[in-house]
Formats: sequence, C-alpha cells, structure tokens
Amino acid sequence: MLTRMGRLPSSLQLPRMDDGGQRVLRVRADERLAGMLVAGQPGEAARLEVPSRETVAIADRITVEVGFGALADEVELAGEVVAVRPQAGGAPPVVVIAIGRKCARQIAYVRQVLAGLRPASARAHRRVPVDVAVRWRSGELRQVTRARDLSRGGAFILSSLLPPIGSDVALEIDQPGNDGTIALDAEVTWLRKEGPETGFGVHFRVRSRKDADRLYKFVRAHERTE
Repeated sequence: MLTRMGRLPSSLQLPRMDDGGQRVLRVRADERLAGMLVAGQPGEAARLEVPSRETVAIADRITVEVGFGALADEVELAGEVVAVRPQAGGAPPVVVIAIGRKCARQIAYVRQVLAGLRPASARAHRRVPVDVAVRWRSGELRQVTRARDLSRGGAFILSSLLPPIGSDVALEIDQPGNDGTIALDAEVTWLRKEGPETGFGVHFRVRSRKDADRLYKFVRAHERTE
C-alpha cells in the first residue's frame, strides 16, 4: 500500500495505485509542473523532478498523467524512477522520473502549452470504443441510435441520417445503471458516408463544470473496461 501525503497543492497528486494496479502520477499543467520538468539525459525526452515522501525504488515504472483542465484531454507519459535525492532541512526527497524518448512528441506539446505558445488542444483526445445509447436532434432531424466511440472532446454517432458538417446537434447519452443521461451540445465535424457503419463525428461544447466532470467520469469508466 502506498501512503498518502496530504496537504499538497491540488496541482499535484502523488503516485498511487489505480484500479488496474498501475502506478500513476497525476499533475496539472501549471507553473509548478514547468519548474519540475527538466532536460533529460541522452535517450530521454525529459525528466520530472517531484518532491515526494512516497516510497519508491529505482527502476519503478510510473505513468505520468498531465491534465490541462476539465475540457481538455490528458497526456500520458511513460516514466521510470532513476534517482531519489534527499533534501536538507526536513524537506521531502526529490524523486527523479525519466521520460522515455518515445514520448518526445508529447513532451514537446506539454512544453509548448506551459510556455503559452499554444492552447491545450481538444483534438488530442483519445477516443474510447463504446456502445451506448444516444438520442440526438439537429433541426428537423432526430434519431435514437448508438455512440461507437467517445472522448471528452467528442464522439462518433452511428446514424443513417447525416446532418451537414457544421450543424448544431443536441445529444443525450445514456449512462450505465440508474445514473440518467448526459445532455450535451455539439457540432458535426465530419461524416462517414460509406462502409458498414455510417454516421457522423461531433465535437462537444461543454458549457459547465458539472457537465465536464460527469463526462470525464463517464469516459474514464469506459477506459478502465478496455
């Protein structure tokens, strides 16, 4: 069991075991992360230097999940503990996590967002395969059908009816059990006119923190069942 630190700023959650047994470090893309993200050694994309009293060992593998707020997708980085440096004055040791070269593109993206050179992009969202009931309407078009994939940024809606690209769509997505539905506004961004599953892709317009949180939990629940 990993111990809890507590009393740390909400921008940093220390490594823990998630439901699948993976050790995960969740951090927010803010000035604190900018100070902890440093240049890597040859063969590394970067290093993350995290003050922590967490019990770790050299070569422990850690997934670093960088969050950009409720309306943007996380970026996941594959890391490995390469050093634990003590600090003076009773300060927590610094856990040094090396991020592998294969994550160089993700690191470049994170650095650009931290430097204010680009916004966090909803297009980075990873779509999760799903099969959930959806009711949608766009003008005079309406249908009860299924969503075939889902992310916090958008979804693919299976449909024989194809609203034009740029159309506004009102969606109601069923949640499992008795959790009701998630009602979202969206815009049609692409069409699939041929093949065994025709339909359209949408980009969500999430207008409240409550809806963003519900959508986040819904997507995460499906990610764990993949």
